[in-house]
Order: sequence, then structure tokens, then C-alpha cells
Amino acid sequence: MDSQQTERYYQDNPAARYLVLIVVCISSFLTPVSLSGSFVAVPAISEDLHVSAVYASWIPAAFLLSNLLMMLPAGRLADQHGRKRIFLIGGVLFSIGSLIAGFAQTIELLLFSRVIQGISSAMFFTTGMAIITSVFQQGRGAALGWLVASIYLGLTCGPLLGGWVTEQFGWQAVFWFPLPLAIIVLMLAGLTMKGEWRSAQADRLDLVGTLYMAIGMIGVFVGLSMLPDLKATIGLVIGAVFIGIFIHHCYTVPSPLVRLNLVLGNRPFSRALAASIMVYASNYGLIFLLSLYLQYNRGMTPTTAGQVLMVQAIVMTLLAPLAGRLSDRYRPRLLATLGCLAMVAGLALLVVTVGPATPIWIILLCLMAFGVGFGLFSTPNTNSVLGSVPPERLGMSSALLNLSRLLGQMLGTAVITLLMSLMIGQAKITPEHYTDLMEVVRWAVGLSLIFALAATYFSKERPLAVSV
Repeated sequence: MDSQQTERYYQDNPAARYLVLIVVCISSFLTPVSLSGSFVAVPAISEDLHVSAVYASWIPAAFLLSNLLMMLPAGRLADQHGRKRIFLIGGVLFSIGSLIAGFAQTIELLLFSRVIQGISSAMFFTTGMAIITSVFQQGRGAALGWLVASIYLGLTCGPLLGGWVTEQFGWQAVFWFPLPLAIIVLMLAGLTMKGEWRSAQADRLDLVGTLYMAIGMIGVFVGLSMLPDLKATIGLVIGAVFIGIFIHHCYTVPSPLVRLNLVLGNRPFSRALAASIMVYASNYGLIFLLSLYLQYNRGMTPTTAGQVLMVQAIVMTLLAPLAGRLSDRYRPRLLATLGCLAMVAGLALLVVTVGPATPIWIILLCLMAFGVGFGLFSTPNTNSVLGSVPPERLGMSSALLNLSRLLGQMLGTAVITLLMSLMIGQAKITPEHYTDLMEVVRWAVGLSLIFALAATYFSKERPLAVSV
């Protein structure tokens, strides 16, 4: 079936639409359950593979950086070659990366496997969101709400399952337990996902621009993680130069990786992306750091730490479908702004209370505020962005939306990596460094609050229409 036949097929077959939703929701569950599950396994990995604090912070960072670099190319390839095809390729690569991670005996091989997982996740998530938007012409907000809920369900189960399997079977099992679901997704997609979605006007992949962006992002991120070493300065300079080259390239070639002039020229759209960046920067790296804080500074087991951290994801999971339905009826700007304010409230409380003996109920209260914030922000923001673009641009628009999320996650992770490098350095996190880790937590919470305040400012406007 061509794209028009595919669209008519799903308009006339509600059962087929919901089968696609189930497949995409399962795939969207896989990445966060693997990612958040690995958070609580970091101390065990560090002990087994004898890695420093900086290398430990690279376990989530390698995933994020590769995910970020692949997001825009995945969107372009999906529009050009078919979203279902890229979705299936992503599923195969995710399975391969998970196998390699579980068998890794060195930190280098583990980080390589995380790169594969990051690349495959970009293919999974970008195409999945675009497919849902194509299939659900009506009730899009509710469908996206269930999609976001499945992501948060993965975040909910990840720390708990990750902590349990780490204690029972070793950290390797953290990367293996999502594999059966990955196989189920591939089988269901092949059997039930009919037709294909591609754009007749899709631009070809800008390989030169992709290379410029990759060198720039890697240079900046690696440079931040190595400060204050001289090599770090060199890396930052190289990264900044190539980011500048990438921006100039996007303005001068006929088919750039992203049409920056159209994105930046549409102020509401660019502000929505900026809000997304700030929201994720305020939370992502901090949650990773809190998992270390709970285990090192508070003496919790991986399972107990996972139970504490899952509170945020539980609230997000319950709230996301409701926020999605509300975004179909009301302007999403108010919901998103309220979400940002909830995160500000939670971070403000954590700023004034966090310490070696902070009552756990305060930590839980802050995590609940984070959950309310994300639950109110994510689905309305996604619905407003994807509902404002033409169907032939959904793949790239979804990629831009996810790119903003990943930029925020990378920014938050880069801040944590920088703080770890400056205050702990290349040493392993041992009892004599627990005080330094506590100082990292305090600084990280303060910076996260600043990010959340910036998100509140940017969320005051929402996109109307955009071409990408």
C-alpha cells in the first residue's frame, strides 16, 4: 500500500489503529526500562569493571550522545525510506546492543554497546511517534498520552527491576531482561503493522551536515567531561568550531539536515523546543545522581533505591494519559506551564533540604512533584507540536521534538559529568569521596532549579505552525 492507501486503511479500521498503538507503546517502554534500570546498576558495574567516577557517568552519557546524534538522521531516513522500515531496523539493532552489553567484560565494550543502543533507540522512538501521529487523525492527544505513559511505565519499572536483577543475577541481566519484549515487538510489527509511511517530498540525508554535527557534539561533550584538563579545552574549541560550521552549513545548502532558518524564524515553535530542552535538562542528570546518592550516601541497596526513584515515574505514568485527553480539548500551553511550575516547586524544596540525612519522605515528595511536572508537560507539548505540521513532515518534526528532549538530557548529563570531574576526578567513588559526592548533588539540584525556571519562561508560548 502507498501512503494514501495506508492512511485510508487505518481510518477505516479502528482495531488496526490500536494494534499499532500497542506495538509502538511496547517499543517505547523498552528504551526507558533499559536506561533507568542501568542507573541503579552503575555502582555494581563500577565495582566489577573497576572504573572511575567519570567513566561511570559515561554509562548513561554514551547512550544519550549516540541517541542525540542519530535523532535527526533517523527522522530524515524515516521520511525518505519509510517509518516502518526504520522502526524495524531500530528493533534489531536494539536487540544486538543489549546482547553485547550483557557480555561486556570491559568498560570500553560496554560503552560501545551503549552507543548501539542509543542509535537504535533514536530509530525506534522517532519513527514510533511519527507513526502514531499518522495513524490517529482524531484522538491524537489521547494516543500520544498512552505513548508517553508507556515511556514513564518503563521509567517506573526500570529502577525496581534493574535493582532486583542486579542483586539476584548481576548487572549483566539489566541489559538482557528487555530482550524478550524486543523480539515480541519485531514479530508484532512484522505481522500486524500494515502499509508504510513515507514522504514523497522528503529531502535526502545530509551526510556532510550530519558529520559536522557529530564532531561538534562529541567535542563539546567529551571536553566537558574532561575539564579542567588541557585536552578538555582543545575538545571544547574543536566542538564549538564544528557546531558553528554546522549552523553555517544549514543556512547555505539546499537540503540541510535541519532547516534552521524556518525553525528559528518561527518564534513560538523555537520557544516550545527551548522549553523542552530546559525541562529535560532540569531532571535527567539529577535522577542519575540521586541513584548514586541513595546508594552511596544513604546506604540503600539497588532495589531500595529503585523503589524510591520509581515514585516519579509512577506519577508520570498515571497522569500522562489524562493530560493527553485534556490537550485534545483545551489549549496545551496552560498544562505545560503548570507542569514546569510543579517541577520548580519540587526542586526548590530539594535545594533547601538536601543533605546526608534528608528525610526520605521529603525526597519522595520532591520526586512526586517531578512526576506531576513531566506528566503535565510532555504529552500536551508533543500534541501541540506534531499537530501543527503537515503529514509529509511528521518524521522530521518528531525528530526535532525528540532532539530537544535529548539536548536537554545531554545538557543535564554534561553538567553532572562536569561536576563529577571537578569534584571527584578520575577516582572511584569510595567512602572518602562521599562528602564530595554530596557536594555534587547540592550543586546539581541548584542548577536544575535554574533550568526549570527557564523552562517555565519558555513554556508561556506554544507553536502554531512550522515547516521543517
